[in-house]
Amino acid sequence: MIVAVLNQKGGVGKTTLALHLAGEWALRGKSVTLIDADPQGSALDWSQQRARENVARLFGVVGLARDTLHREAPEIARTADHVVIDGPPRVAGLMRSALLAADLVLIPVQPSPFDGWASAETLALLREARIYRPQLAARFVLNRCGARTIIAREIAALAAEVARFAP
Repeated sequence: MIVAVLNQKGGVGKTTLALHLAGEWALRGKSVTLIDADPQGSALDWSQQRARENVARLFGVVGLARDTLHREAPEIARTADHVVIDGPPRVAGLMRSALLAADLVLIPVQPSPFDGWASAETLALLREARIYRPQLAARFVLNRCGARTIIAREIAALAAEVARFAP
């Protein structure tokens, strides 16, 4: 399975979510490769820092911030149970390529209007990708929000409403 963690907005927790998802699958005995498709390279930096500190890495991390990701990720997936793509902010061509590679897209959002606006752009790219990959699934992940707060309930309801109308 190839899971892409995408949102047009930076700072929503894409890299953190991607690292934790890859780590959890690895702890469950799955072979996992994380593709750092963000030109900033934070996941790759994390991996290199762990190597410098002689801390075990449970999964591989490769840098692949290119528009050919949709061709290369399936090749990587042949040797792993799961591939997690840490996507870029504001790089439409690269994001399109990640969407075409993915089986599932996770869209992290925080409870803010800015995240809502950025998610609308991501959903537009998702609609485009579904022309070629109609089976592509997508889910919102509410980040940095107390689960029992009013804002969490309101954002979860809004996300469910948006997802209901998304093709």
